[in-house]
Amino acid sequence: MRKILIVDDSTDLLEVLKFFLEQKVYKVKTITGPQDITPVIKSFLPDLIILDIYLQGEDGREVCKRLREQYDTKYLCILMFSASSKALANYKVYGADGYIEKPFGLNEIVDKIEAILQKCKDYLQNQ
Repeated sequence: MRKILIVDDSTDLLEVLKFFLEQKVYKVKTITGPQDITPVIKSFLPDLIILDIYLQGEDGREVCKRLREQYDTKYLCILMFSASSKALANYKVYGADGYIEKPFGLNEIVDKIEAILQKCKDYLQNQ
């Protein structure tokens, strides 16, 4: 079972995504801010992190960049999301593997998750 960590400060969105993705046979953990992300990653060992850009107190793009700079997390799959297409335009500069713009359909996010997981798998096999 693939594990997904979702980081967003909207508890309503986290609840909906967690419920929906668990129905699609993912194991899901949610957190409302990046301050706890490193210990959660170490204990949960996610296959993918879905990371909001505009988090209360910190920019998700900087969190993504920091994860890419750390040895233990540099190969994690990271999908960024935001309601701002402008903020998502340079997602690769921060090291994200992909993005999805809010609002999105639930089936759309599943398709994006699967595409990112496959992209990461292919990348790691070619290393």
